[in-house]
Formats: sequence, structure tokens, C-alpha cells
Amino acid sequence: MRRTVPPVRTLLVAVLLAASLAVACRAAGPEPLRLNEDPCDFCRMTISDARFGGEAVTRAGRVYKFDSIECLAGWSRTVKDGAVAAMYVIDTQHPGVFVRADSAGFIKDGFMQSPMGKALVAFPSRKAALEQQTMLGGRVMTWAEVMADTTAPAPTVTK
Repeated sequence: MRRTVPPVRTLLVAVLLAASLAVACRAAGPEPLRLNEDPCDFCRMTISDARFGGEAVTRAGRVYKFDSIECLAGWSRTVKDGAVAAMYVIDTQHPGVFVRADSAGFIKDGFMQSPMGKALVAFPSRKAALEQQTMLGGRVMTWAEVMADTTAPAPTVTK
């Protein structure tokens, strides 16, 4: 006697397999920010300005969103080495457009104020940041320099 698999069960297995493949094949890149909806995953402020911010994508595919470059840098110090696949910052000249943090150029202490008050803005490259420095002032930096410069203050010891 031959036993047949009910069609509903076969369909369910096919749907679950397709959903698993869709999740596994998802592009590991930044997602659009939903202004005035998405919270910063570091400071919890609502992301409200498309000229600033960034995202981190973990190796598992999870996307973390930030309202400022300072928050992205602060968060990146809290995760294990190797857990992050890529970090992205928003190109200040093209609101909502992400560039990889490791290839971006940054200006700090110029005329533009960022949400966390550090006056830290990003451009697609160091060359682009140098071109904007004459207009914005400040100091041109790489991502490594941003990470070194924005170190978190030491915790206060109370007695």
C-alpha cells in the first residue's frame, strides 16, 4: 500500500523553504531610514534628519540604525570583533544616500552641527571632504581617525 503526502503539507514545506531562501539571499546592505519613526540603536533618539546618521549590518544580516556618526562609532565599540559585516554613513551632500564608513571622508568641528553636537559630517570620500573643507571649515578625517577621536569618556567613579 502506497502512502501519499497530503498536498497541504507539501505546499507548506515549499512555502517555508522559499521564505528561508529569501531571508538567506537578502542583500546585506543599508536600509532606508524612516525619518521620525526609526529610533537610534545607541542613544534612542528618533532619527529625524536625512543628512546625518549611519547604519551597521551584522554578519547575521541585522541592520542597526543611528541618528549620528558619533552614535555609530559609540555603538561599534560595544560589539564583538568580527560581528559587523559593514558600517555605512550618510553622505551629507546627498541626504539618505549611504557610503561605506571605511571609504568615506569626514569633517569635524566645521560649520554644520550634527544631531549629537559633535559637528561630525560625512562625504563619499576623503577627497570630497577636502573639497568641502574650504566652505565648512573643520578638520578632515578618515573613519579610523573618527574612531580614535570619538572615544567614549571614562566612566565616573562614585564613592
